[in-house]
Amino acid sequence: MAARARTRVEYCTELVQVVWRGVPLVKGYMMIDTEVFDQEVFAEFAPKIVDAVQAHGGRFLMRGGTAEVIEGDWTPNRVVVMEFDSFERAQAFVRSTEYTSLNDLRSRCMRSSVVVVEGYDGPGS
Repeated sequence: MAARARTRVEYCTELVQVVWRGVPLVKGYMMIDTEVFDQEVFAEFAPKIVDAVQAHGGRFLMRGGTAEVIEGDWTPNRVVVMEFDSFERAQAFVRSTEYTSLNDLRSRCMRSSVVVVEGYDGPGS
């Protein structure tokens, strides 16, 4: 049996309840398309970036895996997605000393494209 769709009133009521509880509705995500070309240097880089992300309250949602292009010109190599409590925290992370201090090491093992995006994480998402 399919679940009954919520009415607009039910949706708005849930949204207000979430906001009143102080639960953040907007998170920050860091999305990276990367091509690793030096596995040895990457092995040194990987634990350091994990520590840096965790130190800023972030977590990895996914790292790598097979990608299938459905539409468009983008052909990703290895996609990584990290989640932060807010867009501002994601922005703060990419400007942090912990992240920027890894720039040289990162550039010695990979090419990457990085974007920070704001994402809704509330009712109905």
